[in-house]
Amino acid sequence: MMDLAGLITRGEGQTIEFKSSLSLRSEGLQALCAMVNADCAKGTVLFGVAPDATVCGVESGDLDTAQRSLSQAINQKFDPPLHPDIQVMEHEGKQVIVLTAERLRSVPYHEYDGRAWIRQGSEKRQLTLQEKNQLRRCRDRDSHSGPWKCDRCGKSHVTLIQVISTNDGMKKHYNCDCGGQFWPCT
Repeated sequence: MMDLAGLITRGEGQTIEFKSSLSLRSEGLQALCAMVNADCAKGTVLFGVAPDATVCGVESGDLDTAQRSLSQAINQKFDPPLHPDIQVMEHEGKQVIVLTAERLRSVPYHEYDGRAWIRQGSEKRQLTLQEKNQLRRCRDRDSHSGPWKCDRCGKSHVTLIQVISTNDGMKKHYNCDCGGQFWPCT
């Protein structure tokens, strides 16, 4: 179980954003997009916590409807789709909605509402076309020239020389002897 008090104590940063109200949903989802697009590839947004870490709780009402509305906005506005975890947690007698997500390694970046954002510290900014292209090149395994690192055992290779023959032609082989997969080092 997530330690809500610990998240609040850590404060806003590279992977945590506070939003005092669900009325700030769009800004919170932009922040989530920015966090998952950064190299850490994960982020958490807490709705019901002010930027100064004061727990104010989400607006009273139907929390089930609020979660459903948040989920629908995410499904409609993220491209490619992002699959976050949404939880309602209690802190100091107040309800906080905790939204957590992680970018899949196979996704170079996500866009929210047609724009790609990236997080730097506790700030977000919109990615330029050149930056999006660079992320696509460096995070795409098929076009990446190395170095490579196994996601399970940490074994490194400067170049990935494993190639297999398929019906569609020669393909890079990403499997490590340990059962993990090689991914570009970033």
